[in-house]
Amino acid sequence: MAEEEDDTKTTSVDDRPKEEGEKTEISERKPLANRKEKVTVRVVFLKVADIETVKERFHAEAFVQAKWREPTLDGLMDSPQKIEELNWNDYWNPKLTLVNALDEFHETVGRSVLFNAQGEAFVCERKKIKGKFHETLELDRFPFDTQHISLTIASNRPEKEVVLVTDDEDLSRIHLHSFVDQQEWILYKHVAASQGTIHKTEEASSERHASLTFSCRASRRIGFFMWNVFFVMFFICSMTFTTFALSVTLLPNRIQLTLILLLTTMTYKFSVNQYLPKISYLTYLDSYILTAMVAICLICAWHAVVGGFVVHAVGEKEAFWIDKYVLIGFVVVYFGGHLFLSIVIYVVVSKERSQDEKDEQDYLRQVFVSSEKPQQFSVELFK
Repeated sequence: MAEEEDDTKTTSVDDRPKEEGEKTEISERKPLANRKEKVTVRVVFLKVADIETVKERFHAEAFVQAKWREPTLDGLMDSPQKIEELNWNDYWNPKLTLVNALDEFHETVGRSVLFNAQGEAFVCERKKIKGKFHETLELDRFPFDTQHISLTIASNRPEKEVVLVTDDEDLSRIHLHSFVDQQEWILYKHVAASQGTIHKTEEASSERHASLTFSCRASRRIGFFMWNVFFVMFFICSMTFTTFALSVTLLPNRIQLTLILLLTTMTYKFSVNQYLPKISYLTYLDSYILTAMVAICLICAWHAVVGGFVVHAVGEKEAFWIDKYVLIGFVVVYFGGHLFLSIVIYVVVSKERSQDEKDEQDYLRQVFVSSEKPQQFSVELFK
C-alpha cells in the first residue's frame, strides 16, 4: 500500500523523530459524546530482526495506523485550507503507546483527515516506529518451538473512554523480504490480532486501558540443534554401551569410564544453557539431556551391582550372561525410546506447523477479499 511507503511525507503537529523518552503532547479534552470512542488500528511489520531467545527481545521497524471519527471536521472535504490550519492539540486523541517497547525506541508521527462518501471525517494517525521490543517466549518445546513476535498497542486513556479494534478493510501484514534472521527462523505471512486490557504499573489508580496485540509467527529452524546437540548427545550416550565390553570383574574400570561419559554429558548440558534464558520449566532439549544423564547413571549403577554383588552371588560365568541380557535390555529401551521420542516430536511439531500454514492460507484469502472491496474513504487531506 502507498500508505506505508509515504507515511514520512505526512506533515503534522509533530512530524519528526522522537528523542528517547519524549512523548507527543496532546491536550486533554473530553470525548465528543458520552460513549466509547472507536479507534481502528492497523500494523505493518516493515522489518523484523535479531530475535534473541536468551534476552527475550527482538528488533523491529513497523508502521502503525490508527483512525477514529472526528465529527467536528465534517463538511471540510472541500476546504483544504482549513485542514492545513488545524491545531491537533484542540482535537481528541486516543494517546496510543507501544507497551512492550524497550528503551531504544524512536517514532515519527503524521496525521491527516479522511472523508468517506457521506462526507464524514476521520482522523488518520500514522506512526513509523523503530526499536527493540520485549517478548515473553514460550520455550517448553525448544528448539522445536514457534514464537509470537508481538507489538502491543494501548491507549493512555481509560478503558471506559476508548475501544481499540482491528482494521478489517485494510489488513495488517508483514514484509518477509526484509526479514534478517532467515537462517535461524521461518517467518509466516499472517498477522493475528487480539484485544485485551492492561493496567499500567506506573499508575497509582486501578484504571485499566484498552490494548490490541498484533502478532506474527516465527518457527525456529532446528538444523543447528539437531546436528550440534541432539546427535552429539546421542553419540556420547551410545558410547556407554562400550563399557559392557570390559569383564564384569573389572568394576573400577567400568565405573571410571561411565563416570567420564557422565561428566562429559553434564559439561555439555551447561554449555547448552547459553542458548536459553533462565526459565523455571523444562524444555524438550532439557528433558532429552536429563533423560540421557539418567540412562548413564542407571548403567553406572548396574556396573556397581554386577561387579559388587552378582559376581560373588552366582559366579563370573553366570554374571557374564546376566550382564549381556541387561545390555540387550538397555539397548532396546534406549533406541526404542529415541524412536518413540522422534515420533512424538514429529507429530507435535507437524501439527503445530500445519496449523500455522492453514492460518496463513486463511489470512491470504482475507487479503484477497479485502482487496476486492471498494475503498471506504474517497478523499484524504493532509495537515
